[in-house]
Parts: sequence; structure tokens; C-alpha cells
Amino acid sequence: MSKVLIHFPIDKLVPKGGPAGYLLNLRQGLIECGFSGSFDFLPEAGASIESNALLRNFVPKRLKDIRRLHNFMNLPNRSLASPVDYSRYDAVHFHSTEDLYLHRKALADYCGKVVLTSHSPCVYHKELISRLNPSDANHHCERLKSLEVVDEFSFRRADAVIFPCPDAEEPYFHTWAKYGEVRDPSKLSYVPTGIQPCHADTSRTDVRKLYGIPEDAFLITYIGRHNEIKGYGDLLHAAPRLFDDEKVWFLIAGREEPLRGLGHPRWIEVGWTDDPHSIISAADLFILPNRETYYDLIMLETLSLGQLILASNTGGNRSFEKYGSEGIVLYDGEDELVMSVDRVKSLSNDQTERARRANKALYESEFSCRKFAERYVACMKEICGE
Repeated sequence: MSKVLIHFPIDKLVPKGGPAGYLLNLRQGLIECGFSGSFDFLPEAGASIESNALLRNFVPKRLKDIRRLHNFMNLPNRSLASPVDYSRYDAVHFHSTEDLYLHRKALADYCGKVVLTSHSPCVYHKELISRLNPSDANHHCERLKSLEVVDEFSFRRADAVIFPCPDAEEPYFHTWAKYGEVRDPSKLSYVPTGIQPCHADTSRTDVRKLYGIPEDAFLITYIGRHNEIKGYGDLLHAAPRLFDDEKVWFLIAGREEPLRGLGHPRWIEVGWTDDPHSIISAADLFILPNRETYYDLIMLETLSLGQLILASNTGGNRSFEKYGSEGIVLYDGEDELVMSVDRVKSLSNDQTERARRANKALYESEFSCRKFAERYVACMKEICGE
């Protein structure tokens, strides 16, 4: 097996979204498959200012805004030395276009394969701009256009580009006019992600008691960012139509920003939580209403919990249709969302349990860490010419 460097610090592997969680699951799968010796991670990076929550909270928001703006505007001129000797590896796998771009000079004489996976839910330079204070972004829009070079260079420099599925490219076409030009189909590979199994720490009954939700309520959960691209705004708009049924409740997790929840007694916001899996398991239906989506790991987490899923028919969500699980329902638009909820509500207990078992079985057959690692190893062997 070729020697591959996964260009991510080993101490930054943590169970959350993005490359940190993706690679934590991959590493677990590589260990289970006995291939961990062929894949190295970067050495420990140690603590940084950004990771110090106490210091972040102490710094005034406006100062953080200005610092972020300054960093982004200067990004195209920055570069970093290689943290390890790249020549020891047959391939180096980067997990953001920014990381690949910053090491472009270190890669100038590298003869192995350069591999890229972009975990951004849309083209990366647009995601960076969306993190800025809107007034700053508007005032410096011309200067910020130079950030496009980060994505363009990285997609062109990479010898191979890995996405979890073809549908995960959809947000890139939608958010970057140049993607069709920069994209090289001959470089593309698709490796569906996998995760470790999830478990609820608190029972369904106890979660419902905690938030004052009746045991016989039809409970819908949403977990994630409260913004438009995640579909939270669409859910706010559709919910009043669902409240016509007095048994329908919503239990929502995630910080209420920039959008806030409904002022309705059956719409409950719990804020940030370190136990999302108990909230998902306490529900009758999990909803994933993304307007744009790459490949949302919470879909896999919900499958592993054996929960029913209602998801927008977009991006990476669409790729699950081919598996034919009766526990996954895709919808287009608000009317279909409402009708789909009504259909799920009308299922018998036997039909509901069968659908839950189908989702659990789909996770076990396709989306475990081991399955993920097996697919990844096969892909890297092909990229390296084995």
C-alpha cells in the first residue's frame, strides 16, 4: 500500500462537522481495517488563539470582525512551509482549498499525487465572505474578490478531487460561476462518508418530560445552524401550517442566530446542545430542510439512530434516494414538506417501526466507519496507480 499523508493535525480530530469529524471517523475505520499504518496525519498543532473560548469571549465583537476581515483580505498573499517532509509520501490529501493554497510553494517540487477534498457547504471563498460582518463585506467587496484564487488554484493544482457523491457538487455549481470551467471530470472520485454509530444518552420519555412535550405528541426535530442556507427559514415559514394539528410539536437545537425561532408554545428552542442524539431519538421525525447541502453528516447520524428522516431534495440529500429506504422521504418545496409530514403522521405503528429498521440497516450496510475506510483505501490505491 502506498504511503499517504492526510494533511490535518491529529490532535484536531474531534466529533463535530467538517474535516475534524470526517477524519475522526475515517481514522477509526482505517484502524478497524488494519490500514492505519499506511496513513499518517500531521503532528499535533497545539492550542491556538482561535481555540481559546475564554479569550474569544473577552475580545469585543467589532475587534473580531476587523481581525477576520484583515485575515481574509490578506489570505491570497500568504503561504506556509510544509509541516513535514512531503517527499516521504506517495500522496498528500488536503481537506480544504485554503490549506492546499497556503502550501502551494511547498508543493512546487513535490512529485507525488496531490488530493483535495473540500468540505465547505458551498465554494470556500463564498463561505469565508459569509462569515464577515455584512457591512465590511459590502464595503470591501472588490478586494475580497481576490479570494477566488484560493479555490481556483486548489482545484486546478490537485491531481485528484474526492467528493462524497456527485450530488455534493451541486452547491459549487450554484455558488461559483467558474466551477464548471475549473472542474476537471477526469480528476473526480466519489467516496461516501461513514460514521461511528450514535446513541441516545437520555430516553425518549425523559427528553419529552424535560421540555414539557406530551408523550403522545407528534414531535419533529431540527438540529443545526439557524440560517437560510440550512433551510431553517423555510421551516419557520412552513411550521404554522403544521400547527393546525394540535399534536404537532417542534424541538429545535442550535444557537438562535442569525434567525430566531417562532413565538409559539409548541415550538421549543433548546439552544446549543452536547446531546443532539437524545433529541433526535425522542422525536417521531427528523427534518433536514437544507436549501443547499454538501453531504450532511447529521443525515448519517440520524440513520444510525434508526430515526425517520424528511429531507429537502437537494445536493447530497438527493444521493440517498437510490438506497430505497422507506425511512427517508425527500420533498421539493413547502407544500410537499407539509404533505410529507402528514403522510408520516398517518403511518401505522408497524409501518413506522419497519421504516426505522430500514434506516438502521442502511447505516450498518453502507455508512459504518469500516465501510467508509474500505472505500477510501480503494480510492487512494487507484489514485496512486496501484
